Amino acid sequence: MKKQEDTNENGRTRRCYICKEPNTVVHEHYIKLCQPCGEYNEKKRLAIHNLESSIALVTGGRTKIGYYTALRLLRDGARVILTTRFPYDALQRYIKEPDFPNWKDRIHIYGLDFRQIERVEMFAHYLDKEFPYIDIIINNAAQTVRMSPEEYTALQINEVELQKQMIGNQQLIADSTTISHFLKSADENEINDFQHLQLMNQEMGMLAHHTPLHNSWTAQSHQISIVEMLEVQLINVTAPFLLNTKLKEMMLRSPHQNRFIVNVSAAEGKFNMKRKGGYHIHTNMAKASLNMMTLTMSKEYKKHRIFITSVDPGWVSNQFPEHVQTSREIILPLDFNDAAARICDPIYEGSEAERPLTGVFLKDYMQVDW
Repeated sequence: MKKQEDTNENGRTRRCYICKEPNTVVHEHYIKLCQPCGEYNEKKRLAIHNLESSIALVTGGRTKIGYYTALRLLRDGARVILTTRFPYDALQRYIKEPDFPNWKDRIHIYGLDFRQIERVEMFAHYLDKEFPYIDIIINNAAQTVRMSPEEYTALQINEVELQKQMIGNQQLIADSTTISHFLKSADENEINDFQHLQLMNQEMGMLAHHTPLHNSWTAQSHQISIVEMLEVQLINVTAPFLLNTKLKEMMLRSPHQNRFIVNVSAAEGKFNMKRKGGYHIHTNMAKASLNMMTLTMSKEYKKHRIFITSVDPGWVSNQFPEHVQTSREIILPLDFNDAAARICDPIYEGSEAERPLTGVFLKDYMQVDW
C-alpha cells in the first residue's frame, strides 16, 4: 500500500481504473488501482482451478492475451487446442516455459489463417473428427492493427527457419513426444503454404502512410483500406461465428454439464459510452458485431447449456503509433495475466453453477451495459 498525489500532471483527479473513485492509496502491484480493487484483482489473478478432462479451443494463441490464456488453461489441467498463423514460432515460445514438461502432452498447435475463411470451416470439420468433444471455445484471435508487409515477411521467414530447426532437432522431438502431435494444419501439414486469396495479398490495401508514425488505429474512416476493413471482419467476427456454429454439436458431446464460449471483446464494441471518437471505425464495427453475436446466439445455445459471454480483457496493450508511445509515458493498468484471468472467469464461476452467466458483456469481472 502506498500513497500518491491527488492529481496527475494535468491537474485531474487520479481515479482507480476500475471503480473510478479517487485513488490516493494505490495497490502495491496495481499502481492504477485502489487498494480494494487491487486486492480483488490479485485474488482473481492468482486463483487456481481444476479443469482436468476439459478440452478448450483458444484462437490466436501465439502471443499476448491468447498465449497467457492458453497457459492458464493448461496449468489448470485442460487439454488446449490453439490456432495461430505461425505455429512453429508458437511452439518455441511454449517450450521455453519452465513447466512445459507438465503439460506438453495436452497442447495441440495448428497453423491457420482466419483470412482464409474456407479453411476455418475445414478446420472445424477436422476437429470434429480428431477430438471427442470440446467444452470451451475462446474466440481471442483478432486483428487490430494490420502488420506491414515487412513485418509479415519477416515472420514467414522465421517460421520456415524454425520449422527446419525443430524437425532437424531429434532430441527436441523426443522430448516433446512427436512433433506432429503439436503441429498440424487444417490442410494436412502444408505449413509452408502461405498463399492467400488475391484480396488478402499483403502488398495490397495498406494505409497509404502506414509507418511508425501512422497506423489504422489513429486513421479516420476514409483512410482505412477496404482490404483491411474486410480482414478485420473475417478474423474478428466471421471466423468466430463459423467456429461457434460448426463446433456446436461437438460441444454437445461434452460429458460436463456446462459448456462455455467466450468472445474476447473490447470497449470499442460498446454503444453505451460517453465518448466515442471517429477513429478505428472498422475495429469498432467488428467488436460491436461480436457483442451482438453473443447477445443473440446465447438465447438458443443456453437451451443446450452452452453459455456465451463477451469479455473485455482490460487495457493491457498499446495500439498507438510509435511516436505517440514515445512522446509520453503510458502506464498500462493491467497485464496479460490479468486479461487471461478475466477471460477464464465466466468458465471458472459457471462450471458448477445451475445458471451460469450468458448473453452478457463482462468487464473487470462484472456485468456491464452493452
